[in-house]
Amino acid sequence: MKLWPSTTAKIKLRNWEYWPSKAFYYPIAPYLIWLMIKARHMCYWSAVNPSIYTAGMGMESKFDTLKLLPEAYRPKSVFLPAGISQSQVEEQLREAGLTFPLIVKPDLGFRGLLVQKVEDISALMQHLGYRAIPFIAQEYIDWPEEVGVLYHRMPGAKRGAITSVTTKEFLHVLGDGQSTVLELVRQSPRALLQLNRIQALYPHKMAKVPGPGEQVRLGIVGNHAKGTRFINSNDLINEDMVAVFDRISAQIEGFYYGRFDLKCRSLDSLFTGEGLKIIEVNGVCSEPTHIYDPQRGTYWSALRDLARHWSIIYKIARQNRRKGVPLLSHAKTARAFLDLFAYQRKVGK
Repeated sequence: MKLWPSTTAKIKLRNWEYWPSKAFYYPIAPYLIWLMIKARHMCYWSAVNPSIYTAGMGMESKFDTLKLLPEAYRPKSVFLPAGISQSQVEEQLREAGLTFPLIVKPDLGFRGLLVQKVEDISALMQHLGYRAIPFIAQEYIDWPEEVGVLYHRMPGAKRGAITSVTTKEFLHVLGDGQSTVLELVRQSPRALLQLNRIQALYPHKMAKVPGPGEQVRLGIVGNHAKGTRFINSNDLINEDMVAVFDRISAQIEGFYYGRFDLKCRSLDSLFTGEGLKIIEVNGVCSEPTHIYDPQRGTYWSALRDLARHWSIIYKIARQNRRKGVPLLSHAKTARAFLDLFAYQRKVGK
């Protein structure tokens, strides 16, 4: 019987950025309950984004949400229902002008689960058969920057605000000319937490000995749970960036709060809107992901920022309710959450 925590458990314990979501939401639960009391409804947040199912509480179709975006910012994507045949997949890809490699991900997804890059139709069909759930196949955008931009705008206002910008550093190790990739992974706390997944995805890289300073990339999914480093880049926020996302959000009817996860040719794209593709839009469940940068914040500042963003959600919902936007009933919300939990258990097995 083990009496001491494992190395990975110690890493997680000592670094709050890896703590479970309960560690961030339980402490602010009294404030969230207070907002419900003020709103006189537990589901007040459901009025925030009328165009998105449950306002984007993580129960919405990613494909349906993508379709709300202006076409210029949408990556080529197709919806692949469960049980679709190979001939039907090939026809859809052909009609959409999609070629390999592709990114394939669940239509209802979370924490980067089952997101994978596939190189050919055989790999795609194998991935689709892994779970009997709907997927999205999306063009692989090999641009250097992936960014999360959290934006909100009060109903009736022409100008909004950006309250969080997170740039991302994908999981990698740096060679020293002597160690294998596997040895380098074991020396890196961030990579070590992903050891089993790395070995499964990149078995051909494990015995390689990269040269001094050579970067070996070990991830393509910009998700913190997959080892991506989240960098607080709020210092980038300026009037030009806000203007870009004002223009984008103005073209999305019934959208007032959410995070745009995007790829861009360079960070300058955030200020011009050129060379930018939005790979996902998240609604009220969007976190200000800059909080997970321990070099530019603390656990306590993370709690403060989470509470601050729920205050913004409350204010938007209050204004939308005054305009007649209906709320989800408690019964329908409960049913939606039960369905979500059942889906998560199914997919997470």
